[in-house]
Amino acid sequence: MGISVDSSGKNSDWGKMVLRNLGGARWWFRFTVIALAVVFLWIFVRNDRIDEVRDFGKLSVMPKPRIEVEKVKIAVYYEALCPDSRSFVLRQLVPTYHEIPDNVVVQMIPYGKATTIPGPTGYSFDCQHGPRECEANTIHACAIDVIKKTSLQLKFLACMIEHNIYPQNITRTCAEKLHVDAEPIFQCYKSPRGAELLAKYGEMTHALSPPVKFIPTITLNNDQGNQIEILKDLLHNVCKRFKKVPAGCH
Repeated sequence: MGISVDSSGKNSDWGKMVLRNLGGARWWFRFTVIALAVVFLWIFVRNDRIDEVRDFGKLSVMPKPRIEVEKVKIAVYYEALCPDSRSFVLRQLVPTYHEIPDNVVVQMIPYGKATTIPGPTGYSFDCQHGPRECEANTIHACAIDVIKKTSLQLKFLACMIEHNIYPQNITRTCAEKLHVDAEPIFQCYKSPRGAELLAKYGEMTHALSPPVKFIPTITLNNDQGNQIEILKDLLHNVCKRFKKVPAGCH
């Protein structure tokens, strides 16, 4: 007896299996697409956040804007052997600079009531307190030219003007005391450079308006007003010039 095979049944089962597999494949395909979309979205968001962090980092390390410090310019027209100049430098200028060093610009002009005499080989000078003052004024001019740092320059000039009767000797003494190399100062003094510097300070002094009548003459921001009060209390008169008063003024 032959065995009959129901081919239609097998085909039906196979078809169902295929349909089931196709359904599973569609589900897997959808899952894969969704998963990939989630991954891509996560990567995009992550990178965007990283960029934000980087940008924030750049912002956080940006240098702060520099705050401009208000300054008053103090110009001192003086003579190296003048007793009033000596008193002003030691009792007014140095203490004022000590209180508000960051808020002042100091310019020293050693010349006073001298006269400049041009000659074929250079300049000579006639000074109020005699030839020794011309010598001292020239050394001061050279010291100002050589010593660029204001605090050290002011210490050096104050040291000299306190005992300036023998200018070259006190130059060496003050240089040793303050650890300044005196040789460039003496080289300047003994060369035409020294006379040229003093002549330049003469031009600056003669250019003042109104003309110099008393030594020392002080200008604050190029203003000659209120000389008597300035000579008596420099710090107070400088501090009145500030919009925002520095701590050293209180």
